[in-house]
Amino acid sequence: MSYILAGGFVMYLLIIASILAIAIIINRLRIFRKAKTQEEYLVESIRNYIDAGDIDSAIKFCGDLDNPVSRIIKAGLVEFKRGGNVEEALKLQELVELPYLEKYIPVLGVIASISTLLGFTGTVTGMIKAFNSIAQAGVSSPQIVASGIAQALITTAAGLLIAIPTYVFYQYFEHRISIFETELERITRQLLLDLRRKG
Repeated sequence: MSYILAGGFVMYLLIIASILAIAIIINRLRIFRKAKTQEEYLVESIRNYIDAGDIDSAIKFCGDLDNPVSRIIKAGLVEFKRGGNVEEALKLQELVELPYLEKYIPVLGVIASISTLLGFTGTVTGMIKAFNSIAQAGVSSPQIVASGIAQALITTAAGLLIAIPTYVFYQYFEHRISIFETELERITRQLLLDLRRKG
């Protein structure tokens, strides 16, 4: 609390930024973990249903799992049952699901940038405070400028401590989305092959 008070108003903005970043990181980790954990189980189960000719059970199974991959596969299976264009249905559902996975991730990039800038803003305001103290009281004691310098150093450190891990997670999630898109392409192509073979 003493650091927060010493950091001044900028520290409160940095705290808000850090809370928002933590909330987004936890939320996205849960989403990606759920999608990855169920992915292979989902694909193998769907192939078994298709081999057995039980499309209705495959659709129900996808609905029960209810994750981005299962919703995409479900869209393709529903279209296959209708006799429509399965590939088009898969692509349309991908356009729905990918933004869901990417949701809030750009905000992490913004928070990383803003946290750094806020830290530097605290540095500037702290140094202004220090120089104002010197102008008003002279340089008779280091204690006169101590609070301004403390504010400058604390806000800079806080800004970097928030920005660095936030940027790391931002890059990590971007990488996970790229991997997900590649895996999704593989899964949908395999689904199309299985359905064509069965149909």
